[in-house]
Amino acid sequence: DELGQQNLRTKVQAALRKQNVEGLAAELKCGTPTMQLIIDGLQQPLDYDIRAEFEKPLFKKGLVSMGDLKAGTTLTGRVTNLTDFGAFVDIGVGKDGLIHRSKIRTDRLKGKKSLGPGDKVEVKVLNVDQSRGRIGLELLTLIS
Repeated sequence: DELGQQNLRTKVQAALRKQNVEGLAAELKCGTPTMQLIIDGLQQPLDYDIRAEFEKPLFKKGLVSMGDLKAGTTLTGRVTNLTDFGAFVDIGVGKDGLIHRSKIRTDRLKGKKSLGPGDKVEVKVLNVDQSRGRIGLELLTLIS
């Protein structure tokens, strides 16, 4: 009930006055960066979405719907969500495509351990299933 409310932000700030981020992280047995992400998240309004701040990738002209996609096409996009089975990527056709985890090779991540929301990527369209609203993608490279 308190998520996104001023009452919770006040409680978080009070906790930080008693103990710094490093101390809270040690007490809760997590890393300092993780603790900072949690603190930042708890202080955001309920309707806040970090993805709204991401720079939009350059989409190919003429691609506006799933019907415009063809297997083998190379596109740029932005990772919008991660799941246990892969990464969803906005490629500019109104429906996010999925890079299945088997199609994410670590040698293409330029030193990162995994993809994250907001990452700009180059992908290849593997398949398009319009009846099920699914787009299969393969990661070609992480764009700096």
